[in-house]
Amino acid sequence: MDSADPTRQTTSDQVKQLIGQLSDYFIDVREEVNSGTDVRSLHLFDVWQQVSLRRIVDLADGAETFYQEGRLLPACILTRSVMETVAIQYVVWKKLSAFTDTSDLQGAHKLLMSVVFGRRDKGDDWVNKSMNVLTAIDHLEKRFSGFRSEYDRLSEYVHPGFAGGYGMYVRKERDKLRSHFGQNPLRLEMNPWGRSELKCALLVAVTFIELLLQMRPRIELLLKNHD
Repeated sequence: MDSADPTRQTTSDQVKQLIGQLSDYFIDVREEVNSGTDVRSLHLFDVWQQVSLRRIVDLADGAETFYQEGRLLPACILTRSVMETVAIQYVVWKKLSAFTDTSDLQGAHKLLMSVVFGRRDKGDDWVNKSMNVLTAIDHLEKRFSGFRSEYDRLSEYVHPGFAGGYGMYVRKERDKLRSHFGQNPLRLEMNPWGRSELKCALLVAVTFIELLLQMRPRIELLLKNHD
């Protein structure tokens, strides 16, 4: 492990600071609203924003703990999940911007239902389908070039192949068939192999939390125009 590396410590501190910034937006209670579909759209937005925010913080905090322990595989898998959640945030913001511009309340409500209650394991028995993650990743790639390639690299750790298996737990002696096993026996550094991607994803999340907060009054105006 590279615990003595000052660069690693700096990046780790930055990750923790970003997690703290996002945690500052946590709320404990959102007051009850009326049952009308129009008002429920605003409540859905508030719920989704808190859920996605807490998911990012929870995943990132777990990933950073694993990075500190030198456990690259679970850290990278959790980092990948952070990237997915941030990408979904971006697409929701982008689509809600379009729906509020065109006064499409039905479109906004359907979108929010899909990201709050969506799932794909129930077939036609479940009306709300979750958003396709790769589609969201590709949307964010258009704004932040390189996001998709880093996501694809981290995705390799999910599967028990070279990156997610042999490369994590095996060190082979040069020109010999003798293999040594252990936790990160190649002593791969945490920053270039995953923590830097976590920091970048959190930076994007911090940027979009402000944009999402600005979206709420636009949704309120949309509801008012449909009264």
